[in-house]
Amino acid sequence: MIEMLRRSDLRRVSILVLSLILALAAVAVANEQVDRYAEIFDPAHNPGRLTVRFLQLTTRSDDKSGDSTILISPDGLVMVIDAGNPTTYPDVDRALKTLGITRIDYLVASHPHVDHVGGFAQLIYNYEIGAVYTSELEYPSSHYRNYMKAIADTGTPHIILAEGDTFMFGDSVFVEVFHPAPGIEYFDGYPNNSTQFVNNHSLVMKLTYGDSTFLFGGDIYTATERELVDRYGDRLRADVLKVNHHGANTSSTKRYRDAVQPKVAVMMNDGIADLRIYQNFQKLGAQTFVTSIDGAVLVSTEGDGEYFVLSQYDRATSFLD
Repeated sequence: MIEMLRRSDLRRVSILVLSLILALAAVAVANEQVDRYAEIFDPAHNPGRLTVRFLQLTTRSDDKSGDSTILISPDGLVMVIDAGNPTTYPDVDRALKTLGITRIDYLVASHPHVDHVGGFAQLIYNYEIGAVYTSELEYPSSHYRNYMKAIADTGTPHIILAEGDTFMFGDSVFVEVFHPAPGIEYFDGYPNNSTQFVNNHSLVMKLTYGDSTFLFGGDIYTATERELVDRYGDRLRADVLKVNHHGANTSSTKRYRDAVQPKVAVMMNDGIADLRIYQNFQKLGAQTFVTSIDGAVLVSTEGDGEYFVLSQYDRATSFLD
């Protein structure tokens, strides 16, 4: 028992040391490298292409900063998937304004945790919204109630998505919903101790534009990944992957990685949740990015299966490799 405790303590210390090293490396990147923010958010990249911008969010609270991704279809429609926690709203707002966006046609919530929908109410009140897209999952928290109130106050259409649904993002981008299944059953005592339950009910969506493919899975855990691989197999294959649950070791199993086979993998996080997950995607041959280190990431395609990829910062260190 003593030996087990010592190993556990050593592991915790190792993780803390690694986190400190990575944080220092991130600061070095930000201080020493050219900042390509203006280039990444240059609207000139947009016409005739599907552009996807994974944002670097800066937390201003005790909560994780979370996820937010801005997509623009080849015909100019705008989709925002998630919007970080409420304090990261200035980052989302700045990106949208830099792109010259005043209307969000599709505002999509992967799931109702604060680090994904915390900025929704502010977006709904400050931008013209075509419709809000969510799963049917309800979550009785203040931030969830705030954005539901914003939907009601503004009369914004609210569309529920579930497995089997499809829709078009503009004229040429096809969206498939793989998860969750309709008819969510809540356990007794919900939402207490519901973190895993809520994460595993994240929307999983695949976007296809010609020969180019993108996969977004919110914060799903390994159990849901296994279910998806069993149900869909090669249909999960996608060239660009938003890595599940910020790159944590709750997710990104080998079966899932092998099914998706991404060429580009992006982790949106305040650090690296687990270095092994990062390394696993590297070994798979994917260009792997972490927004806390690489800054915002632009992935753009003409639909031919080829991608223009640009990160806000260059790596100042080869430590991760």
